[in-house]
Amino acid sequence: MHDDDDDSDFEDRDDIEDTDPIVRELRIEICRLEAQIDQLSASMRERAAETAVIRAQIALLEERLALLEARQRRYLLLLRVAWVLMLASLVLSLYTYFSQ
Repeated sequence: MHDDDDDSDFEDRDDIEDTDPIVRELRIEICRLEAQIDQLSASMRERAAETAVIRAQIALLEERLALLEARQRRYLLLLRVAWVLMLASLVLSLYTYFSQ
């Protein structure tokens, strides 16, 4: 009979807690806060996934930028070589013209 007395005390407490407006408000607030925590957790997971995608895109863009910079350095080197060859050709042409 001891077990039955414990069960009835527990049920009486539930009835009292369910009818107490403060307890009901607190339970509602707990449910609301748990839902908010779930939303924030989902938002953080989504943000982490978006961050990973953005970091991958940044890495690709940095790689493309490095390739473009290397191409520009080669272009400028070829341009300088062309100017040097053009000036050398002009100097040799003038030398040949005036040396005759």
